[in-house]
Amino acid sequence: MSKKIINNTAEILNKNNDELKNLKDIIKNLFENALIEKDESVDILDKVLKDKDEFLRIFNPWQKDEGKIIKKFVDNINNSDSKKDFSWLDILDEDIDKRWKKDADEKFKKEIKENKKKYTNMRYQIPTHFHGDIDNAVLFYCMENPRGYVEDSDMDTWAEKQMLGKQTIDDYYKYTAELRDETWKNETSQKIIKERYNLNDFTPDSIEKIIYSNSKDETPLRRELENMFFKENKEFFEEEYILKKNKNSKKPVLSEKYYYIAQYYAQLLDINGGNLSKYNIKSEYKEKAKAEREKAFKISEKICNVEIYPFSSSEPNLDKKGIGDTILRYSDLSRLGVYIILRRIYKYLEDLNEAKEPEKPVIIFRKYDSAWEKILSEVKENKSNDFNTDDFLEKLEEIFFYCQLSTQGGGITSGNVISVHDYKVLKDKYEKQKELAFTEILDLITKGDTEKEQKD
Repeated sequence: MSKKIINNTAEILNKNNDELKNLKDIIKNLFENALIEKDESVDILDKVLKDKDEFLRIFNPWQKDEGKIIKKFVDNINNSDSKKDFSWLDILDEDIDKRWKKDADEKFKKEIKENKKKYTNMRYQIPTHFHGDIDNAVLFYCMENPRGYVEDSDMDTWAEKQMLGKQTIDDYYKYTAELRDETWKNETSQKIIKERYNLNDFTPDSIEKIIYSNSKDETPLRRELENMFFKENKEFFEEEYILKKNKNSKKPVLSEKYYYIAQYYAQLLDINGGNLSKYNIKSEYKEKAKAEREKAFKISEKICNVEIYPFSSSEPNLDKKGIGDTILRYSDLSRLGVYIILRRIYKYLEDLNEAKEPEKPVIIFRKYDSAWEKILSEVKENKSNDFNTDDFLEKLEEIFFYCQLSTQGGGITSGNVISVHDYKVLKDKYEKQKELAFTEILDLITKGDTEKEQKD
């Protein structure tokens, strides 16, 4: 992967300046129209593109009204006697999300507000949206959505049959904890959440960081590395692990404790064999282990995780008609991720234009064609008539965009990442070769019959 990225950087530097300027101008124009759509003054456009705090003030819905939904969640959990209704789907507040107010199907709006027997994981599990330095990260890992701890269908069945749709968020956390470990059924929801997310405290700030953060020190990988390095004992680093659960192996499973390290970043950290001894500072190679830890931290600082769909679900079905597709297309929530990556590309092109030598951002997508491309295509239409964006996406795919081949495994590995441009070219060629192969086979097996018919 690195060779391709380096070559692309050289290609960018040699590209026609007018072509790069056009790409940058289109992105700027898209942001100008996005501000108009949000009833914001275009006078702040340059500030939005340069200042991430201003950008997030406008585009990050979790900050609206000083994060009132996050505070409401904390207050609800802290009050053990609370029976107040709560749902993370309330972020689709029509005063906050103007797109949802204007475009979303009234049927879904009503269902989200009134039918507590559906979308249980989305309602109650803490969302995840973006984490990392959106100004300076080099690798943007653009995922689909956080998974539910329990299958959506199982939780919806629980909500409908066991609780008759009258469950509270407190019921949800206690039930999901009990499913994983029966000894947790008498614990408080606060303790369950703190344990589940490795929280030292339970405040609006700590919950906010689960949903989003814009710091290089608060990425999921960074948090897991800190927990591993500073909380584990010497014996932990001497174990031999498998990365993911395998019924044929008796070795401990790293992903059960360090999900992001094992599932996504093991090969980037060069721990694909599951051996963590290189991080053991209590071994005879103490100084080398310290250097390895520092190297891992530096990698984590260059990564920004972005979810296109922030709600937790095991079956979001973003490419099918339903609640997932409706929120994806008709809410401002999913556009936040798109604007984060477009703004980062703009900043890179701006620095390139000023003869600096910036680090090129690499955008790696999960579910590019079924989710991200759909929203990018809609965003690119939000422009003035002065701009032709026909080849806008194609240029981004050629220069910046990468996708993953596997629909199941999400690891950033040597066998699972390809540029979107190359993937589309090879996919088209592959489809044509399959058709050609079938035609050849068909010709061979019907040749005798054809010749016989001609003789007759």
